[in-house]
Amino acid sequence: MPSLILPAHNEAVLLEAHLQGWLRGLRDDVQVLVACNGCTDESVAIARGFEPRVEVLDLPEPSKVGALNAGDREARGFPRVYLDADVAIDGEHLNRVFSALEAGALAAEPVPLLDSCGASWPVRAFYRVWQALHGTTPGSVGSGLYGLSEAGRSRFGEFPDVIADDGYVRAHFAPGEIVWVPEANSRVRTPRKLGDLVRIKTRSRLGNMELAQRFPELWARKRGSGASLGSKARALPVRLWPSALVYAAIQWWTKRRARRFARELESYRWERDDSSRQAS
Repeated sequence: MPSLILPAHNEAVLLEAHLQGWLRGLRDDVQVLVACNGCTDESVAIARGFEPRVEVLDLPEPSKVGALNAGDREARGFPRVYLDADVAIDGEHLNRVFSALEAGALAAEPVPLLDSCGASWPVRAFYRVWQALHGTTPGSVGSGLYGLSEAGRSRFGEFPDVIADDGYVRAHFAPGEIVWVPEANSRVRTPRKLGDLVRIKTRSRLGNMELAQRFPELWARKRGSGASLGSKARALPVRLWPSALVYAAIQWWTKRRARRFARELESYRWERDDSSRQAS
């Protein structure tokens, strides 16, 4: 039995609409697990409104990794798809990800569609360059979910307590082992405000620093497997050069913030973007 595992922390604003989309056309044999963790809003009640089609875990501690591990313990089979609660994707598109895994893929993702509607101009400029640099290779731009076959999931044990669970997972796969499913798309809303962008990109960079520190061999292998970022930057079209200045400034800013947080990583409090969680 395939399983869909959804960690959710205080996602009441979007959870009902997203659950309706995830379940729309989803195969009947897919087990759907919503792992609410440390929720202080109506997330648990909203998820339970979809029972019995949805199984709800009400976990006391706010921890995405804890929610992923709890979902794994309750999952009844393979393949498994791990989906962020703030990402929109129709059930039919999820079916195509499951089908790719059942056909032999070790790891699979939908092609992400970045939605920057309503975002400030620096945010839009940042993502224009981000997509040009990272948006052509599976696993290099977060689609908000990743799917693993049983063989793929066997490459690691429990999810470790890390900031970047997706980076940790993707580091276990060589180029070509993560496949994009071209007929499947997820909608990932970018931050609307510059401050929120800086917060989530700081978290992403800090997560990479943590992986490099705790899993140096794994991270070095991942870093060495991709194309040179310098060569990609040199190939940017002229029309993106003004945006590239904005991109470089934001990257510099987030690097400084991440280095500061890295000195006291144990006390770091998870930063997230709430501007993109406004109801559409």
